[in-house]
Amino acid sequence: MKRLYNYIALFLIPVFLVWLGIELFYRFADTAYTEKDKQLRTEYKNAEVLVLGNSHALFGIDPSYFEARTFNAANISQTLYFDERILNTYIDSLPELETVIVTISYFSLSQKDNSLGDTWRKYFYKHQMGLDVPIVSNWDVRNYSLALTRRFRKSVELLQVYAEEGTVALVKPNGYGLQDERDIVADKEAIVPIIVKKHEDGSLDFNHNTNRLQTMITTCKARDINVLLVEMPMYQTYYNALMPEKKEKIVSVLEHLASSNPNVQYLKLSEDNRFTDKDLRDADHLTNEGAAKASKIINAFIEENFQ
Repeated sequence: MKRLYNYIALFLIPVFLVWLGIELFYRFADTAYTEKDKQLRTEYKNAEVLVLGNSHALFGIDPSYFEARTFNAANISQTLYFDERILNTYIDSLPELETVIVTISYFSLSQKDNSLGDTWRKYFYKHQMGLDVPIVSNWDVRNYSLALTRRFRKSVELLQVYAEEGTVALVKPNGYGLQDERDIVADKEAIVPIIVKKHEDGSLDFNHNTNRLQTMITTCKARDINVLLVEMPMYQTYYNALMPEKKEKIVSVLEHLASSNPNVQYLKLSEDNRFTDKDLRDADHLTNEGAAKASKIINAFIEENFQ
């Protein structure tokens, strides 16, 4: 029996050491979550414009092209659920905030809370940004170990990035996401059906997220903060392949929010002919050049409509 215990110990000790190493990595390495939290509490606590949204905003709105001091608090697969929590967490510590930009993607209004994209991210929002995240249960063991939130292979890949870059944040100090020519897809037409299938949930139930947007708008209104709802540019073939009824309902909801709230404007760039195929790096994300164009347009819109 003693020999059996020794074998078990020999097996468990390496497993424990690997777990401990990954846990320490997630607790102390800079990530996009820790970096954005730090910047919002220090260098950008005097931000006048705050950008919220998913990767369409992260890689599509560059604060360096805004006249007002702007910070991009968007993140990959960030849902309106977390947009609201970020707003609630930081709004009172941003005394000079004048405008909040909320980007709305095709799937944003029908997206459910605790969706597939939140499977592991919710723990990082809670522990690395200090957000209140009710969808994380106190009985969930992953709530107490970030090393258990992701697949081992993904953790190893992040460790490799950290070894090469010295960080896994991969965002600029103003929150804008880092990307280069390697991210540009050569054949956008080929990936359109794949991305459409990925984004289509077939739901027209927007009630929950519409109410969430209204709550965010009301929160901003109480502090004399304007809200700009933006549909970001898309590859035209991708946009044309999306469900017409859903696209129409998105526009209807956003127009209603804008018309019924004096502090809200709606900017639809999803069919804006100022953007060409070269401005898109794939079906629904902008290149750095496309982001510069979009950022200048959004900045001009804010300066014209919110002064």
